[in-house]
Amino acid sequence: MLGCDLSGVHSLAGYRELITDYANANPGNEWIKGAGWYGDVFDGGFPHRALLDEIVPDRPVFLISHDAHGAWTNSYALDLAGITDDTPNPDGGIIARDAHGKATGMLIEHAADLVSSLIPDPDEEHIRRALLTAQTYLHSLGVTAWQDAAVGLALGMPDAFEHYLALESDGLLTATVTGALWWHRDQGLGQLDLFKDRRAQAKGRFQATAVKIMVDGVCENLTAALSRPYKGHPHEFGMTLIEPEELAHIARAIDKAAFDLHLHAVGDQAVHDCVSALNLPRRPGWDPRHQIAHLDLVDPADVEMFAATGAIANIQPLWARLDPVLVETKLPYLDDAHQLVHFAFDTLRRAGVQLAIGSDWPVSSPDPLWGIHTAVNRTAPPADPHASDARSRTEPLLPAEAMTLDTALAAYTTGSARANRLDKERGSLQVGMTADLVVLDADPYAVEASALGEIGVDLTFAGGQVVFSRSNDSALPALFGQ
Repeated sequence: MLGCDLSGVHSLAGYRELITDYANANPGNEWIKGAGWYGDVFDGGFPHRALLDEIVPDRPVFLISHDAHGAWTNSYALDLAGITDDTPNPDGGIIARDAHGKATGMLIEHAADLVSSLIPDPDEEHIRRALLTAQTYLHSLGVTAWQDAAVGLALGMPDAFEHYLALESDGLLTATVTGALWWHRDQGLGQLDLFKDRRAQAKGRFQATAVKIMVDGVCENLTAALSRPYKGHPHEFGMTLIEPEELAHIARAIDKAAFDLHLHAVGDQAVHDCVSALNLPRRPGWDPRHQIAHLDLVDPADVEMFAATGAIANIQPLWARLDPVLVETKLPYLDDAHQLVHFAFDTLRRAGVQLAIGSDWPVSSPDPLWGIHTAVNRTAPPADPHASDARSRTEPLLPAEAMTLDTALAAYTTGSARANRLDKERGSLQVGMTADLVVLDADPYAVEASALGEIGVDLTFAGGQVVFSRSNDSALPALFGQ
């Protein structure tokens, strides 16, 4: 939000204007950094360095995709990193090339590290301002707690751990945050000592009780791990970032250390590997909150085993719609059978899998009402700029997988509270619970399902204190002052 933010538009002309304006407004910035672009805007689903070379020829540009699985760079940045047409793909990454073998400026997965590692770290004040900006924005949407799924040096971003602690020490952290400590594939189980030390330090509003592991990528760039080849790519099964036996070994060690696992798994092969790894022995006194996140494709044969593990399905319902991103850059790579199990959320619920809903922001909007709208309707909310076409808003994706309003609200509140180990104090309206409350401008049960995404937030309370008010009425704290 403090950089070149492309997330509010969905067109090549819009990207050109935002990048141009940002570069002109920040002539002293050594790098032009930002995020939020969508692949379907570009021919073939991937950006090219030519446009960035035209707009910013004299400084390196590094723009992360909205899903954080790729980066769009200019020639200046490639040259700084020593990336040529002949540079081999790094482990866990792909340097995109055109039909003539020339590097296009698109860096997929860990190939982006070749450039991001050169970017100077932001200073402490910048990170502090970024966290406070994000907190204010989330409170305005009724969000009082979240899990930060990338605490550590991850995805080209700085480590926020010490900054969360500092904000809490200064009384500025009004949200409750669960940190998922980032697992580095090349550091092995030796990381657990650091994780334990961080968990011991974070005991208040900010707690560090989870470990985040990336198991695969995403379907749009053919890096999600599939059990069958991608359609039209008979030899491409995606990318398994951690082999099944190693993943199971890591999962056992993390579980034994009493951390909750947060596993990123998009493709059905990755989901299978995660479900298998979470088939862990139960221990007296240990109530794990392990979760598998995203679950774009789940093999029906794995659903029963998923439920048996007791693991939580961390789902992002806003993705479950026929928007241009899905229709143009994802579905063409999936065979018919895979398309029939696409975001099969209600199938998981019926099998007894516990659900927790999140947004994966900034991959997609963190607005819970937008997520509830799509969970219930399997169509896009009316105001979403990334789904402005009629099909996105009227034709449901696999309508049999739609949730009831009760299920969606529960997954956003009690379900997510449980996933974050907050369920003894937050997530439900009961005597003695912490007053994390949201006042909406309409009753979700009184409006048509098609209008759920139009509901807004009037008030947000965190710990009984007003942290957002649409009206900015100074008398509002008195509501909870007696």
